[in-house]
Amino acid sequence: MNIIFPDWYDNLFQLECESKGVVLNFEVTVNGNIYTFNFYDPIRFIQDAEDEISDIGYFKDEYAVVLKKVTKDNIIKYLLSI
Repeated sequence: MNIIFPDWYDNLFQLECESKGVVLNFEVTVNGNIYTFNFYDPIRFIQDAEDEISDIGYFKDEYAVVLKKVTKDNIIKYLLSI
């Protein structure tokens, strides 16, 4: 399997994503196909969903994937499963 991460997804940004529990509009190329994901950890997902429900009455995210932690290893594990 060939996985290509965005150029801007460097070590510092990876740490930031893990710390914040989220990376949004994450475009990754898998075997020549481009996919967009919003990766969340469970706590951040609940926080964002509750905030949006409070603000507009619903939460919708068709690109959401909830990982134990938003790390490169966990993202790769997920991508290997699709």
